Amino acid sequence: MPSQSLASADRSYLIWLLAFICFMTLFEGYDLLIINLALPYLGTEFGVDSQTLGSAVGLINVGTILAFIPVRLADRYGRRPVFLCAVLGYTMFTLLSASSFGLYDFVAYQFFARMFMVTEISLAAIILTEEMPARYRGIAVTLMFSLSLCGGILGSVIFPYLVDTELGWRMLYVIGAVAAPVLIFYWAKLRETRRFVEGAIEEISIPIMQSFKAIKTVFHARFRRRATAGATIWFTVNAWSSSCLFFFSYYVTNERDWDAGAVSYALTLAYSLAIIGYATAGPMLDFAGRRLTATVYFSIGAIAAYICFSAQSAPVITAAYVVVLGMHAVWPIAGTITSEIFPTEIRATANAVVNHLLGRIGMALAPAVVGALSAVLGSIGQAVALISLIPFVCLPIIWLTVRETKGQELEDIQP
Repeated sequence: MPSQSLASADRSYLIWLLAFICFMTLFEGYDLLIINLALPYLGTEFGVDSQTLGSAVGLINVGTILAFIPVRLADRYGRRPVFLCAVLGYTMFTLLSASSFGLYDFVAYQFFARMFMVTEISLAAIILTEEMPARYRGIAVTLMFSLSLCGGILGSVIFPYLVDTELGWRMLYVIGAVAAPVLIFYWAKLRETRRFVEGAIEEISIPIMQSFKAIKTVFHARFRRRATAGATIWFTVNAWSSSCLFFFSYYVTNERDWDAGAVSYALTLAYSLAIIGYATAGPMLDFAGRRLTATVYFSIGAIAAYICFSAQSAPVITAAYVVVLGMHAVWPIAGTITSEIFPTEIRATANAVVNHLLGRIGMALAPAVVGALSAVLGSIGQAVALISLIPFVCLPIIWLTVRETKGQELEDIQP
């Protein structure tokens, strides 16, 4: 009877954990959308062109590289405290973004908001990877990312109403801070992950600066192949995603003459139907395998993005963007792969290195490259269309360097 009660309690906690993580992740999708929506209004209010906005977005995304530091600390202090602090930091700097006087302070606030946001999403994936049973691991991580689409749906629905208020685009960032009360209420209920506790990690006794030297372990001969694969996958995901997400509203508003209502309709439809892509990715990961799933999503995503940012017809652009957002399930696919391939004692560190320190360079570079290309080509759309083909470069890396891990317990995945 005690064991049955414990099992029931564990199941109840895992259900609550999944719901809590998914709710917090909802604001990740919201954050990625609102900078897309705000970009045309930022350009008008602050008097800057597309090249300057591209550089600004690129600089903001440098914050995602610095997320390497807090994610890395999760191997030292635990997943729980770093995750909770990241959510708190994200909400604070999102609210501050609404008070921006110009482009410079907006970039500064968003720089730190983005750092905390990607710390939150990375640790959320690690927490679910370490807590969920093997047969549900891929589905749980994918569901977490799927719920971020609800944040996108929320933002796209309320967007036309918010931009007509006195605060305008700033109201988008005020709404983004509503996670704080929920976080405070449930702060004490979140546990440290079982695998972190059972791992008996002793690094906490090591001076913090010395502990950062442990990152060289990720590049040890045992893990070098996996580190290369992880960094390449994350660079591709970040470069492709940031190009498609951050410039859609600017593209259709300035180059296809859409109004706020048309943008809202397209984004609401796209985020709503994109759930199909995410819902399909989870079962594919667990039944078809990691490599095949990644290949399908990268390929379709690249083709759809190229069509979206090249087309003239509104229905074609909208339909293609539906597919683009659905193929953004490459995020949970990449998160599942890179969370599994490293052992528990270096899992957070390895993900910090391959995702944030190396992979997020793609998120910082791509918007700046899009801005520079748009100045040469005379079109944001043409610039994004070219960058959106980068996933095809990654496919050989996936097949040559990524081992299949479907159905394996974390402890059975050997270096």
